[in-house]
Amino acid sequence: MKKNQENIFIEGQSDAWFDRNFKNGIKAASDEHKIIQLIKSLNLPSSGNLIDLGGAAGSLAAGIIKNYPSWKATVLEPSQKAVNAGSKIFPWIDFIRGSVAKKNDMPNKVFDLAIISGVFCWIDRSLLSQAIANIDSLIKPNGHIIISDFYTPFPRANDYHHLDGIFTYKQDYSLPFKSLNIYTEIYRNSGPVKHSNFDNVDPYDVWTLISVLQKDLMGRYRRNSIK
Repeated sequence: MKKNQENIFIEGQSDAWFDRNFKNGIKAASDEHKIIQLIKSLNLPSSGNLIDLGGAAGSLAAGIIKNYPSWKATVLEPSQKAVNAGSKIFPWIDFIRGSVAKKNDMPNKVFDLAIISGVFCWIDRSLLSQAIANIDSLIKPNGHIIISDFYTPFPRANDYHHLDGIFTYKQDYSLPFKSLNIYTEIYRNSGPVKHSNFDNVDPYDVWTLISVLQKDLMGRYRRNSIK
């Protein structure tokens, strides 16, 4: 029976991705990182907690905490190599080895901010709705989700060039959250990048999207009072 992408990444591809991308060392993300710049524009509380889902060895989380020292950070990451490395370099960050697509891997707490960057595109489609529900369950009322991923105006699946049988799925990953009507999109930016071009005919194949969503359980609902 063919394994789904979830198993393939947990059993080795997440470690392989870590080896490719962090071979030159691990350090906290700089203040110029696009997500850190975006976070600075949000009206966040002076203290809180955040989770970086698929956050590798914690570089982004460490960069955020450098700017928000009263915050606490958690990283959920499927790569054991990344978790081991990050735990040594950033001991003030809580690391959990796990997958955003597995309910049992979710921490038993809620967060003011969740970041999911470059993760949705790898999730097996059979587990996508579970991952979305898992993320929603982690967010406090009035909390934020930052999504950064590949974007196309119509769904597409590109062959993953590091291993046959895996796909990079590109679509608008803010839509499932917005369709719940408990999230308001307060920031959105999309545009081309210089990598991941598989289809020279389709200009959107080189686009990414960053979306910031804020959770509001009741304020978006128009209510009539019964007298």
